[in-house]
Amino acid sequence: MNNIFDFSKILLPITQKTEALYHNVAAYIVSLPNNKLLAISLFLISIILFFILVLVWYIRAIARTIKEETRREQEIMQSIDTRLDRKMPENYNELNIDFDDGHKSNVKNNDANGGESLDFDWNRKTRFSASDTIRSAEAFQYRLKPQKLEKLLGLIVDLLERGIDEPKISQTVMYKNQHLSSEDEIIQTITAVKFFIYMCLSGRFRKVDSDKMLPQENAAIFHLAKGDCSLALVLLEALIDNNIAKIKNMSEGEEKERKWSETSNCATIFGTLASFENKELAAAAFELAIELNPRNVTAWGRIGDMYAQSAKFDDAVWAYSNVLNLADEGIYTQQIANANKMLAGLYNEKGQRQKAETLAQKSRQYYDSIGINTPLTDRENKIVYIMESTEREKMEDIIDHFFNKTDNQTSGYV
Repeated sequence: MNNIFDFSKILLPITQKTEALYHNVAAYIVSLPNNKLLAISLFLISIILFFILVLVWYIRAIARTIKEETRREQEIMQSIDTRLDRKMPENYNELNIDFDDGHKSNVKNNDANGGESLDFDWNRKTRFSASDTIRSAEAFQYRLKPQKLEKLLGLIVDLLERGIDEPKISQTVMYKNQHLSSEDEIIQTITAVKFFIYMCLSGRFRKVDSDKMLPQENAAIFHLAKGDCSLALVLLEALIDNNIAKIKNMSEGEEKERKWSETSNCATIFGTLASFENKELAAAAFELAIELNPRNVTAWGRIGDMYAQSAKFDDAVWAYSNVLNLADEGIYTQQIANANKMLAGLYNEKGQRQKAETLAQKSRQYYDSIGINTPLTDRENKIVYIMESTEREKMEDIIDHFFNKTDNQTSGYV
């Protein structure tokens, strides 16, 4: 009881002071003129409304965040649920891919009993019948969503590191891309990535004299695999400028012609990588490649593609005609096939049906022979799915493997 009494002694003065303050404030408010009283009321109401709006916005933001997290969790669960159709052995825990002279690979289950193996038919000599060839994406679009070519650069880097041959890589990329890009664009992109990686591994960019701070080769490859070609373009531009400056001081001869040709090829690679983001920059690079080496068949074909995409009919016909006039059929079969295909499309638009069909047939024969338009088998698709599922996490290791290869292995990239 004494404790309660003592507490009351402390609380009573505070209560009396609070009550007095309340009466004073009330008296002050009552004594205010109506206009001031109205202003104060509006001010207090506006403050209250402001805090209410902030509270509502905060609650809605939390609700949106929870909804987005729930959606992502559902997508992740669906992805995990459907991975490899859940029929793989429980102890399937390692992906080993070994390539022999026939360009075959096996995905092996390393369990104690030997396990199963999936044969990945990566033999470039395989031929497909016309009935097996997919002519357009519509025939199998229900199977997967088409991916843009720049989104598949990481897969190309991964497959190159595994030593897969280019026709099989082209087939794999086309299956994922589903004709969003042309056959030649896919093949040229693979060649560009392969050539750029080789230049990085062989130290070409470390020999460049430049006042600018150039990016590291492994960083350029890493960004390239993520679909960002900017660092690769910086290195290529520095190399091209450096080569041109040196060539101008060289005496006439075979060595100078070889350097012009090599620099022209670098400009072609630059244009192919630049075409993902800037078509005008790509076209300028191909024009430079032709200026450096007027007999650069690939550059003529690529500038023809740029003209065709810009609806420059006459310029495109001129460029593709130069391909057919300059190209040796035994060396530039791919470029001739692309020129025939593109000319067929252009002539078809102009109503020259018979000429267009003749050119298109020649083009189809080549693309059928390399199987680029043939979809992957279910087993091959599963293996590619495994690669893609670990590609993002392992890309740094993949690039390290490139640089850790011996000189003999590295030379296989060109």
